[in-house]
Amino acid sequence: MLKYLMVALSLVFAVPAYAHQDSKFNKGPHGGHIVDAGGGKQHWELVAAGGDLILYVTDQNEKPVDTSGSKADAQVLLGGKTYTVALAPAGGNTLKGTGPFVSAKGMRVIVKTNKVAGESFQARLTPLQ
Repeated sequence: MLKYLMVALSLVFAVPAYAHQDSKFNKGPHGGHIVDAGGGKQHWELVAAGGDLILYVTDQNEKPVDTSGSKADAQVLLGGKTYTVALAPAGGNTLKGTGPFVSAKGMRVIVKTNKVAGESFQARLTPLQ
């Protein structure tokens, strides 16, 4: 019985550790893919619609991170082609950019930020899975 109790408790405590792992099943509050960036220092949610990309940035406590004065670059991999999109501050905790593509299921995006809350990170996201 103690063995089963230990297994159950370990599973309960393990679930929060995987809350923002890079998985196509992690949907954020805006409906985009959410991942940890910088070893969990920031959480990113990427929303894609048409040719627009919007990156929402929060800290490890899910508090919005001010993106003013920062920037990011996104490499969109879609249909065998690669598109580069510059993301600029769009108010609050968002960075936004537009590219010459139409978002579609299966697209992959590599985002690299520069000086968001004084730090720069890179992560892969799949916003339409």
